[in-house]
Amino acid sequence: MRSTAMTCAGRLEYHADNHSLFIPLEAPWSGADLGARARAETFCQRFGEKAEALRKAGIDVGAFAPAAPEGRLLATFARQLQLACAALQPPLRGLVVVLAPTRVDDAQAFVDDVRLLVGSPALREVRWVVIESDTVHLAPLASELGEVASRVDFRIDESDQQQDLAALAGPTPTEGVAEPLPYPWGPWTSRGAMPRVAPPRRADDRPAPSDEQLLASGIQPAYLKGGGREMQRLMLQAALALRQGRLPDAMELQARTAALCGSLELPREQVIHLLVLGGYQLAASLPERARESYQQAAEVAAAKQLLLQQAQAELGLGMLDASAQNPEAARHYAAAAGLAEQAQTIPLAIECWRMAGQCSSDHQALDWAVECWRHALQLAGSLEPEAVRATSAPDIARALANLLLTRGQSAEAEQLHRQAFRMEHGVEPGPVLAPVAR
Repeated sequence: MRSTAMTCAGRLEYHADNHSLFIPLEAPWSGADLGARARAETFCQRFGEKAEALRKAGIDVGAFAPAAPEGRLLATFARQLQLACAALQPPLRGLVVVLAPTRVDDAQAFVDDVRLLVGSPALREVRWVVIESDTVHLAPLASELGEVASRVDFRIDESDQQQDLAALAGPTPTEGVAEPLPYPWGPWTSRGAMPRVAPPRRADDRPAPSDEQLLASGIQPAYLKGGGREMQRLMLQAALALRQGRLPDAMELQARTAALCGSLELPREQVIHLLVLGGYQLAASLPERARESYQQAAEVAAAKQLLLQQAQAELGLGMLDASAQNPEAARHYAAAAGLAEQAQTIPLAIECWRMAGQCSSDHQALDWAVECWRHALQLAGSLEPEAVRATSAPDIARALANLLLTRGQSAEAEQLHRQAFRMEHGVEPGPVLAPVAR
């Protein structure tokens, strides 16, 4: 629901009664400075981009320069907000800052910072939208603010969603009973709100394509002749059964979906549905059956050279071994990492190498852990800084640093801690990595 909330908040900027600029800030409340420097930099960048776009549209915006650093990074951020508000000219006035941190490590510090910003008399022209999954810690602040604050709970209406899903799925196909062929191979049927009367023939009507013509176009005849429709209905019915807590039905329907994909010669879809089936079996506390599904998915993906799907299957196998404290988990995670690299999905490869290293470390295979983590950091070096920030590379650098410290390699460990700071914040740390005042 976080992305939905972000989308809804962003669209409010275009409301006819709004005269303020919306600036979303998603930097995590983590690290030595709890992301304060990253938030300040992101704010300056996004405000500058919006100001430039407004100038091109003929709406004047005054000059804006980032505030000089003050004693506390939070104070510097507040000063930047003041300068931005002062730069706006009619018809624009004020800002709406959307705080939507991707992670909050210190909930109390997060609430304290929000309280200071919202309550600052110097920021009267700034309104705040806070998008957070843990509403418990912010609830007292919302109560303190009284009528000037409102709370919105984004929740899914489960009953309505199940009704919609059931309507989309239609009746469950009966196993072993052939469905009538769809038009134009079978009789015409209406769909949705169309009248239940066959349309008159058109002068340019063509006969139904033959199986040979469909195969020549790369289309499986069975897919068009009802297979695709049956696959959709089975998949949706399986999802509905899971939502309703009918796990045995969900597993049976999902297994039928995967098998149907195989008979329709849709290997990618077959692998995806086998992975989903494995998830259903884990939910039913059937890890060995889940292992069979993940193994079958890996074999199908390997046979068809579906690298990314094979990596996902190896991840599933690694997860099963890791939950059983089996050191084989590291091998599966490393295999997934190699496949993700071949598929050019570098962020996933970095995370797989992280897990391979962590499993190796947990089982005292420390040399292999070091090798996994070094390789992950090497991959991170091929990404843009913004992309690296969204990966687990900073955590890997810190984990490797802590391991090297136990081996007496303090100089390299210090460099890795500095590298982690650089990856998270995009700037060089000071000479000593001490807690930074917020």
